[in-house]
Amino acid sequence: MTPRGSRKQKQTTLMGSHQRCWIWGRLPVMETLRAGRWRPLEVRLDERLAAEERDEAFAQAERLGADVSLLSGAALARLCHSEEHQGYVAKMPPFPYDAPVELLNSPSHPPFFVLLDAIQDPFNFGAILRSADAFGVDGIFVGAAHQADVSSLVVRASSGAVNHVRLAQVEDLGEWIVRLRVEGVYVVGSAPTAKRDVAQADFRKPTALVLGNEATGIRPQILELCDERVAIRQQGRVGSLNAAVAAGVLFYEVSRQRAKRGRDS
Repeated sequence: MTPRGSRKQKQTTLMGSHQRCWIWGRLPVMETLRAGRWRPLEVRLDERLAAEERDEAFAQAERLGADVSLLSGAALARLCHSEEHQGYVAKMPPFPYDAPVELLNSPSHPPFFVLLDAIQDPFNFGAILRSADAFGVDGIFVGAAHQADVSSLVVRASSGAVNHVRLAQVEDLGEWIVRLRVEGVYVVGSAPTAKRDVAQADFRKPTALVLGNEATGIRPQILELCDERVAIRQQGRVGSLNAAVAAGVLFYEVSRQRAKRGRDS
């Protein structure tokens, strides 16, 4: 079927290789379209979609200037190499990270930031982004090296939340920790060996949480820059929580303390 896109895309730079530049699934694609922050180059929809779903996707894609057309479900599966596309696939350019300094101009008072020190599993990265959206994180700083890039797997694991969380890439995470502290932000590192429990920290002031690599945790030179270290106390026999699960617990504690302050004031 002939594409209904409003204009032909001139941009040729892709998110990864041609085979890895596609995101798929109804929620990831539609959240990307509705947010309008990360503009697809092409959108391909299953010709069997209900008219209401198809019309909304067409309208959102055309609003962003993306080429959009209907294909068979089998053709969509060949594009994204998955049968789980749910009738929605989109061809993406590289993810548009925010400028780091822009994250400092957070509208929240007090702001809540997160720094990721070499999170390498895309599913962990995506799940962290989903929790960050759920618990009101104002911005996430990631390192330019040893960190998973935003990919189709990250988008799917985040259920599209990557479109709603402000994300900045920095060359030196340590320098940004120092910058945040100069700005009056309380920087807290999550470390399982820390003596202080996460519930004992005061997250009601401007806060930045540092989360480390799935296997090795926060690098020692990064941990030394933190104002404080906290741990999540556990009662089970397994040594530690999954990185994304730990992030959710930490984000909830920040949210809980701030909600309690609101009720008490």
